[in-house]
Amino acid sequence: EERYSERVYTIREGETLELTCLVTGHPRPQIRWTKTAGSVSDRFQDSSVFNETLHIAKIQRHQGGRYYCKAENGLGSPAIKSMRVDVYYLDEPVVTVHQSIGEAKEQFYYERTVFLRCVANSNPPIRYSWYRGRDVLSQGSDKGVEIYEPFFTQLQGETKILKLKNLRPKDYANYSCIASVRNVCGIADRRVVFRLTNKTAPASIKLLVEDPIVVNPGQTVSLVCISTGGEPAPSLAWTSGSGSLPEKSLMKEGVLTLPAIASEDAGVYSCIASNNVGNPAKKSTTIIVRALKKGRFWITPDPYHNDDNIQIGREVKISCQVEATPPEELQFSWLKNGRALRSSERMVITQTDPDISPGTTNLDIIDLKFTDFGTYTCVAALRGGAIPEISIDVNISSTTGDGTTPGGMKTLIVKSYENVTLKLVWTFFVFSSPGNRHSLYSVSMNCRVLRAHPSRVLRYEWRLGSRLLHAGTFDSRDDTDYIVRSLAREGYGEYTCDVINEVGPGRCTFLVTGKAYPPEFYYDTYSPLWQNRPRVYGYKLQWTQMNPSAVDRIMAYRLGIRQTGQQRWWEQEIPVEGNIQKGELITHNLTELIRPEVYVVRLTPITRFGEGDSSTRVVTYSAPINPPLREFHCSFEEDPICMFTQDKNDDFDWTRHSAATRDTKYTPNTGPSGDRSGSKQGFFMYIETSRPRKDGDTARLLSPKFNVAPKNPYSITSPPAYCFSFYYHMYGKHIGTLNAFVKQKGQSTSDASPVWSLSGNQGDRWRQAKISIHPTASFQVIFEGIRGPGIEGDIAIDDVTLEEGECPDPPSNPIRGAAAHSVSSIWPLRVMLFFTVIIGQR
Repeated sequence: EERYSERVYTIREGETLELTCLVTGHPRPQIRWTKTAGSVSDRFQDSSVFNETLHIAKIQRHQGGRYYCKAENGLGSPAIKSMRVDVYYLDEPVVTVHQSIGEAKEQFYYERTVFLRCVANSNPPIRYSWYRGRDVLSQGSDKGVEIYEPFFTQLQGETKILKLKNLRPKDYANYSCIASVRNVCGIADRRVVFRLTNKTAPASIKLLVEDPIVVNPGQTVSLVCISTGGEPAPSLAWTSGSGSLPEKSLMKEGVLTLPAIASEDAGVYSCIASNNVGNPAKKSTTIIVRALKKGRFWITPDPYHNDDNIQIGREVKISCQVEATPPEELQFSWLKNGRALRSSERMVITQTDPDISPGTTNLDIIDLKFTDFGTYTCVAALRGGAIPEISIDVNISSTTGDGTTPGGMKTLIVKSYENVTLKLVWTFFVFSSPGNRHSLYSVSMNCRVLRAHPSRVLRYEWRLGSRLLHAGTFDSRDDTDYIVRSLAREGYGEYTCDVINEVGPGRCTFLVTGKAYPPEFYYDTYSPLWQNRPRVYGYKLQWTQMNPSAVDRIMAYRLGIRQTGQQRWWEQEIPVEGNIQKGELITHNLTELIRPEVYVVRLTPITRFGEGDSSTRVVTYSAPINPPLREFHCSFEEDPICMFTQDKNDDFDWTRHSAATRDTKYTPNTGPSGDRSGSKQGFFMYIETSRPRKDGDTARLLSPKFNVAPKNPYSITSPPAYCFSFYYHMYGKHIGTLNAFVKQKGQSTSDASPVWSLSGNQGDRWRQAKISIHPTASFQVIFEGIRGPGIEGDIAIDDVTLEEGECPDPPSNPIRGAAAHSVSSIWPLRVMLFFTVIIGQR
């Protein structure tokens, strides 16, 4: 079943976002987080997060978008929940000043129209406000002022322009632009101030360097940029045509220094000056770093003969090419057998036009003779000699080839095939003897050749791991079989069939094992945790077996438990009677777990072939959020006191207390000296009857609400009872009354009648009360303590329990009850998702 919904959540930039998928379903679903509709610069959409909780610390604006949580466990369609996250932010606003282009003259702002434009990046859109000094400027408030949004704005609230028409003396002032997003997500307004004077002018700059600058590698280059005008004083910055300045560059007060410059640092560098008045001033220079690289040669036979061979008596041309920076400094020279060669009638040296083939020189040998055989060297260099020269040797002899095989190398013969292929398919069968409980499994494996070229001769090899089992060649058949007659533990492993032709092997792989599949823990157990003693809890562990009929019958499970942080495992075997069915829910209770320790549980199925694959999970103690009706126990050891709450309409409150933390000024001769178990460290709830309490004052303690779900929605038959029990301590000569109520849905506290009541001194000891109740709807229990005539009247309660079924012992006083139904256990198979959002500022 696919469940899809969408919500929108807003968060402030820089805060921490946590999206949590609450998942139900069995087997436990796999969770995947993905994102769409974000900025292209956000790479999250290219990856996935496989976790119930998506944690984004210090979220940025580009991380806004729609986040999808997808859960699937192979049953039905995946469950999908989505949430759109809007990241709210507000950058510092910037004010820029411009003048009408047609009116610009030397005195930029003398009796001219001026535009002040305020811009800031934000989400949601900004509301702008303009101030002159402390006075608010609005449309129509001043004939010389106009405020408007330009037509070219793409988004509402993108900018707000203040137009000052024909500047007046009072217009020379401080102007403030306030950008506001109305305090959404606690984002405060931002303000920027611009001082407009009669000296306000745009920036102008000058470069104190040549253009271009030609340097050698390794030199240190300094680019100097100075401001020659502008009010306010402009800021200077350098940029590179490649997008970013070199990492080793240094910039200070308009001077850019490039130490140990390299070829990759060459390019256009620009100095930009800005003071938010007019357009920024920009001037550029080009840095050229000398370099020689990529030398190569080629030989061209006589172009007047249709022959690719070099022959005596014909023309041959040797060409040499290099990449030079700058190209105008490139110089070539030729050597023959190490001696300088000059251009002559039979040996013509030329240099190709740079526009046609830059960096190329040619040596034309006219009418090749035996005396022309030898080694010719092309030498490329830059003027000045600062860069190492490049030399290329070309050997002209009677065995000259195409120049692709280096001299002195042995001949390499390569055998190749067109469309060489080898494609295989494999099948796998398991046979057992029916009717035999301890059947012997026979495994048959088949590997078939679908297509191969060349198809002969094909060989095959069967192996278990590295051990050779069987080998042979294909004759008339195109497949081969291997059979394991009786599978045993030593026969487990990876079987491979290698089929080999001249191109190499193709492989069929079989993983053969008699191990049982791992169990699948059930994570949606209803009321898995219970507590019988203050520091001891139990856990109902449930699981199903994956593919129980795929292997031999599971005879037992090995259960291992260890505390986190410890190495020792406590193990026991859980026997299994009969065959386990697919989807059958198996239950085992873990007892004597110490609170609040965390445990790792390991479960391993066992067949007669040995142990199967294990599964592990973590068992963590947590105070119940929605206490179950089948069994509820509270000993008040935790501060949340099991979701008990104080009645707001009584006279005073119950107090959580222990003898170890008792005030030294406590009232003697009343109240317990320890909890129900006798521990001075244990906690209980009690009413303190000292002053200012007075006779008749009441304190009520309300339990959480318990739901009662009928087993059959159409009829009510044999309603089950619930045993409500607790311990009480009523010691002191001024003891008042302790009442216990059951308040059902639709009733008020005043309408509920007590199901148990007791008054007066009962002695210095704990006693237990048990009451069978029969609620017909959701309900809660209420403890009411009433103060007696004096201060020695403290009343305490401890170990409140609610269990299914009638109380085993008869009640000690009259009981009031009603018909009810028990909660039916549900085994959810489909995947269901819920969202929780946690936000925190780091």
